[in-house]
Amino acid sequence: MISTEELILNSPYILREMFINLYGYYLSRKRFNKRFYQLLDNLMLNLQKTPGQIKSEQFEFLKDTLIQAYKNVPYYTEIFNQAGFNPFEFDDEKDIAKLPFLDKATIRKNFDKLQNPNYPSNELKLHTTSGSTGEKLKFYQPKDLTYTINAAFMYRFYALYEVKPKDRRVTIGGRRFTNKPPYWSYNRFENQLLLSSHHLNNKTGQDYIQKINEFKPVFIQGHPNSILYLANLINNNKAKLTVPVKVIFTTGETLIEENRTKIELAFKTGVFQQYGSGESCFSAQETPERIGYMLNYEHGYVEMVGDGEYKEVIATSFQNKAMPFIRYRVGDLVRPVSVEKQKKYPFPYLFDEVLGRTDDILFSENGDQILPVAIRMIVKPYLSDNTNYQITQITLHDFILKLIDYDKVINVISLLKKLKQVIGDTAQIEIQYVDTLLTDGGKIRNVINKIGK
Repeated sequence: MISTEELILNSPYILREMFINLYGYYLSRKRFNKRFYQLLDNLMLNLQKTPGQIKSEQFEFLKDTLIQAYKNVPYYTEIFNQAGFNPFEFDDEKDIAKLPFLDKATIRKNFDKLQNPNYPSNELKLHTTSGSTGEKLKFYQPKDLTYTINAAFMYRFYALYEVKPKDRRVTIGGRRFTNKPPYWSYNRFENQLLLSSHHLNNKTGQDYIQKINEFKPVFIQGHPNSILYLANLINNNKAKLTVPVKVIFTTGETLIEENRTKIELAFKTGVFQQYGSGESCFSAQETPERIGYMLNYEHGYVEMVGDGEYKEVIATSFQNKAMPFIRYRVGDLVRPVSVEKQKKYPFPYLFDEVLGRTDDILFSENGDQILPVAIRMIVKPYLSDNTNYQITQITLHDFILKLIDYDKVINVISLLKKLKQVIGDTAQIEIQYVDTLLTDGGKIRNVINKIGK
């Protein structure tokens, strides 16, 4: 039986556009409603506050989060009591260190106890994220946070570059929306041109740039590697950009400085990175001063833990009252900015470099590049709790697919079939079952290229 997703992916262009715009209408109503504009106005006003006001407000957000968690969430009631921690007497943010860290294993083990039973179930949305270390995780968060609140934080960031809600934008990211050309779609309800990163090659890349020229976007958003691919075509004179782009925002993958330079050269504009957790515990972004990542202090509280140059990110969510994460180990390392810089600006600028996962670009049998996000979106539907993958390209035709799958729940035959549709029908893929994929740095690289191209 054909799934709804498969039906949409293989639909004729006109029918596909209808499906996408119906969904676009739904999302637009969820995101850009009256509450969104009220939130955005308030967030913009917060930019004018003094460091003292911001620090005081963030502490009150933190204290209220701890109190509400203690009163409403069984897991925290138990943990706080065990630690001898009284949130009502909390008066120094350093005292939060008395509480244990929360990690993915603990969340899985205590999934039900971490939920607020008093939160209306019809206002919840179940999410699944792989996380920066590749560990699959399920959790609940309010629908209001998923759509409206997160959008308001994002557009405050965009407003720093004079970008307004529903300005014309190009998005090239990981979501698969078609299996057939043309490999783009126009979401009229958000004034958004969607470009498929899954079909990005020299020919489609040139077509994409021509489509960008015709669309005349105010800004571009997407995965760094996808935008870099287009930038390389422009820089190598294989395509020509004829329209001005105000700014480019990247997210989802690590933005390497060398690649930022190439993108800025091609598009003749600045490139700025967003950073946050899929669990919506916190969010931060680069600003025009480029002194570091500006933390959205209303979104969450971030601790940086460790003795080395790079610190571990520990986050406490402010906006998720349904299933709050307190002292959550995000799985990334960051480099703190200097104390002088932290004191110079009103908003918290806690770090200036993020060590996230950096995956390689693979090559198909005919030499076309395959972005890591394309591989990730193919494999993700086959993964469940306690499973993961790593694919390594040895030659143009030889690959090793390592799987963590203790209970053998992954449908390997179907997965290999899907992979070969992208990397080539003649590809030889060796399956290896392993116990860990961690590198020496404690991260997981899911996509590795060893052919040196």
